Amino acid sequence: MTEQEHQTTSIDWTVTGIVAVFGAGLALSGTLRYLNLHTENPAPFTGYATVVYIGVTVLAAVLLPRVGVPLNRLGFGLKFETARFLALAAIGVALIQLIGFVVDPLLERLVGEARDLERFSGVAGSPAELIKLLALSWTLAAFGEELAFRIVLMRGIAFSLGDSRIAFGIALVAQAVLFGLVHAYQGPAGIIGAGINGLIFGGLTLAARGSIWPAALAHGSSNTIGIPGLYLA
Repeated sequence: MTEQEHQTTSIDWTVTGIVAVFGAGLALSGTLRYLNLHTENPAPFTGYATVVYIGVTVLAAVLLPRVGVPLNRLGFGLKFETARFLALAAIGVALIQLIGFVVDPLLERLVGEARDLERFSGVAGSPAELIKLLALSWTLAAFGEELAFRIVLMRGIAFSLGDSRIAFGIALVAQAVLFGLVHAYQGPAGIIGAGINGLIFGGLTLAARGSIWPAALAHGSSNTIGIPGLYLA
């Protein structure tokens, strides 16, 4: 399908099907993680959340380009515009920190509880776990989640709806909602907070014309700012 042909098509059902399966897989991954952390005696299969997450992301990243979705080499193919991308990343970090100081306390009062960060409790007082979490935050979180949600999912949704500005607006909101739901293990405040962060990271990706770098740098840097607090808890 050529770009001109795609622009005259309102919905690409093949791409929509792939994106729907991908989104369902991400939701399944989030459900498994929630069950593993919030069930008294979790079933063994709930420990495979990360495997499911990586598997569906790789599958979608392989299939979508085959049916015509221009993923720009998964967000890495664009020229690295150093000053612009670093400025965008800095804006993202500033927004997330502002939300942490202003919005998060309001969310806690609204839902009656803070984010549930029990999953990371092993970091407290453990230098080895601190280093491990920092490494994971820059790989599976910063680049892995940006690749899955802001490159593959958001781009796939926008393409399936015709690549218009409205399509990208819908894609931006949809990926943020799913990003929030995948963090259900952090409780209601975590869902809303992660959804807001998803909007920020998605906006950075759109501002960078599809490059993964600003959002990934902002994501990793924000996590790095917050993780020492878990170590000192």
